[in-house]
Amino acid sequence: MTESLKEVNKIMESTDVNVNHKLVHLDLKGAPPKLEYLEKIFPLLRKWGTTGLLVEYEDSFPYSEALTVLRARDSYSMEDILTLQRLAEENELIVVPLVQTFGHMEFVLKHSKFQRVREVVNFPMALCPSNPDSLQLVCTMVDQVMAAHSNLQWFHVGCDEVYHLGICDECRRRQLEDGLSPEQIFLQHVKNVAQHVRDNYPSVTPIVWDDMFRCTDLDVLKDSGLGGLVEPMVWHYLTSFQLPADFWEKLSAVFPTIWVASAFKGATGSRACVSSVAYHLENHNTWLSTLRAEQHRFTTIRGFALTGWQRYDHYAVLCELLPQALPCLSICLQTLEKGSYTADIHQNVSSDLGFTSLLPLNPFTCTVIPNCSYPGAAVYQLMIEYAFLEAHCDRFISSDGCLTWMNDYNIKRNFTNPVHLEPIFSAASAKLQQLEDIKIKLSAELSSMFSDNTVEEWLATHLQPLIDKIRRCEQTAGQQLAIGLGDDTTESGNS
Repeated sequence: MTESLKEVNKIMESTDVNVNHKLVHLDLKGAPPKLEYLEKIFPLLRKWGTTGLLVEYEDSFPYSEALTVLRARDSYSMEDILTLQRLAEENELIVVPLVQTFGHMEFVLKHSKFQRVREVVNFPMALCPSNPDSLQLVCTMVDQVMAAHSNLQWFHVGCDEVYHLGICDECRRRQLEDGLSPEQIFLQHVKNVAQHVRDNYPSVTPIVWDDMFRCTDLDVLKDSGLGGLVEPMVWHYLTSFQLPADFWEKLSAVFPTIWVASAFKGATGSRACVSSVAYHLENHNTWLSTLRAEQHRFTTIRGFALTGWQRYDHYAVLCELLPQALPCLSICLQTLEKGSYTADIHQNVSSDLGFTSLLPLNPFTCTVIPNCSYPGAAVYQLMIEYAFLEAHCDRFISSDGCLTWMNDYNIKRNFTNPVHLEPIFSAASAKLQQLEDIKIKLSAELSSMFSDNTVEEWLATHLQPLIDKIRRCEQTAGQQLAIGLGDDTTESGNS
């Protein structure tokens, strides 16, 4: 074995993963927290090893002038943006803004004034990279966010999951007449956006998601000119990675410096309410082992971004809320800090968050609701309680009792037996009371951390539909019990 190969193997076997930053992702396209709550948790983030925030504003940013229409009802004010930065600075956290500039543009392209730059006229996800108005639009968005921040080192321009590409007439024309592939059209747009950042903000380095060029030929990637312009952020949220065999070799041939992105919430179900700590721990352990094997290829692994998705896209319902996921975030950060997960980390995080017993790594197996005390602990506890109650309600609705003795066919004919309906009615009433109680508690707790719009949305999309199901069950059973037996107008099952 040559000396160079021995050196490579020695590096690969090292237990140290050398990164400069650990960014916590704040996905503000859903449930943007009140600043009072962020003020409480930023010191914890710093204590746990966080060095910065990856702030994905989406429609929570106070866009102005021609972009005012992009603002959500509960968007932050410009004063709020400045306060967020002050709070970050006080806790020695850098801020890296993230603005989507290609895909995931629903919050922009849903508006009629911007529909002209859609790649597919009926779909609001991706803009057309061949329309000159597209570049002007996203550069204006970048400029407004840049103007609201100071001392930035990096700016994330998104560009992941561009599912509609090379489809419109102008993009097809470029493919036919200019001999460009859809990949080249994609890379050219990314380059144009990155060049805008470099030209106008020389001290700021653009970051871009990696997924759209994972399978791009090396020569095409080299010819794109992105190598000297951007730092890719490689994201993977699974516990077992699915990447092309030559991925790391190819990436390192073009980009000497990269970031990687894991997940601490928002990656296990589009309407999940509770985070599985065990799952996300495994994702981080997989990242650590991957980087031990691959970091020798790069000049710098700039850092981790621990993503915490709040919606799967602009139109999706809310998934796990930030206060609920803080225990998972804490244990994942500590695992990155120490280089591996240990029993000591589990014990220390549990103690730090006020758990009276060890933090459950799989909250779905809890036999009792854990006792804990940290900013947002009540939301953590109530979400676990709700998850259990939801499961119980689903099993009740699909139980043999309901499906056999209170099915739609028999209800339509008033052909029911009170001996079976009474326990169904009692169970539905008890569950309904539990749901109403948890609604009151959650409403109060969430209101201290989120806007009224967020509280209303979470309750209306998660809890209220379940309440309505159980209430209909209770009402139906009650109506059938009131009818009673022995009425000659009822029909037999064989009538």
